[in-house]
Amino acid sequence: MTGKFADGRCLCGAVTFTASTPPLLMVQCHCTDCQRVSGSGHLSIARFKRDDIAVSGETKTHSVTADSGNAVTRHFCPNCGSRLFSETTGRPGIIGVVAGAFDNHAWFDADVVIFKRSQPLWDITTEDVPCYDALPPPT
Repeated sequence: MTGKFADGRCLCGAVTFTASTPPLLMVQCHCTDCQRVSGSGHLSIARFKRDDIAVSGETKTHSVTADSGNAVTRHFCPNCGSRLFSETTGRPGIIGVVAGAFDNHAWFDADVVIFKRSQPLWDITTEDVPCYDALPPPT
């Protein structure tokens, strides 16, 4: 890992991380799983190459099978419970980092909105980017 794009941490500071590069993609997800883990109507996720994120501290994990059939493993701080990262078998070598865990996340600007079909009416999000009712078609 070379360079430094942004730093972040969990609420208590037991887990810290540094991104060496800007994200590959910024996603706003409205799936019901993301709603449950965020306690809101969506989760804002920045995707990076796994090698571009350096993590200090131990995380606990919880894995589920997504609608896609892929295994999704979410990482959180075992002390404060902050949701931090996710990895999926559908995108090996890629890690999703929740935007709110960065010390400064003013750079976050969603490239795409997914699972719009599950978006609550009260959760207003941008319509200025591609929006998909589920996952976008493979590219």
